[in-house]
Amino acid sequence: MKILAIALAAVAPMMVTAQEAFTLYDLLPPATHSFDIVYDVSSDHEGAAYFFNPIRPGSVSTKERVVDLYTGKSLEFSEVDAAVARASGLVRGKIADDQKYIRVTFLKPVPKNGEVRIRIVKTYTDPPSYYEKDNTLVFDRPLGIKRNVVILPAGYELVGSESPGIVSTDTAGRVHISFLNDRNDQLPVKIIGRRLP
Repeated sequence: MKILAIALAAVAPMMVTAQEAFTLYDLLPPATHSFDIVYDVSSDHEGAAYFFNPIRPGSVSTKERVVDLYTGKSLEFSEVDAAVARASGLVRGKIADDQKYIRVTFLKPVPKNGEVRIRIVKTYTDPPSYYEKDNTLVFDRPLGIKRNVVILPAGYELVGSESPGIVSTDTAGRVHISFLNDRNDQLPVKIIGRRLP
């Protein structure tokens, strides 16, 4: 969790508008099929008391915590089903009956002409989207958020990416790939990494 703490510190100063969410994917060793997620997002829906974060089908979400980014206070949350999300009026579009959500309760409803900005931290385990193949790791996951960063595990180099991204390394030598989703749908991201000799 030390690397995740460093990554959190690195993104902490970022402030963006309600329409510009940010997600950090910190890949754990590929044999675990797991990755830590840091998701910064705002709600500017006047009067909203909740935020609904969908849990992708097939993924197991653990170690969740949620923070109000303006106060630093922890927020209450619970896992709810599609019926609860629909009833809130805050989730729009077609929702599968088996869809699950993390429902975050704000400290107070979103004020007029204002916003509530939160950070959701969680660990996903998802073998279909993160796995080992032929001595490489594969992270194959469409990304719907506008700004995304994927961090490879320590000791891995990037050997392929099916979508364009900006590649850099941190002080620990870990590879970061930054993606900007300028589409109206999900950006298809498939990253291949190889363990360094």
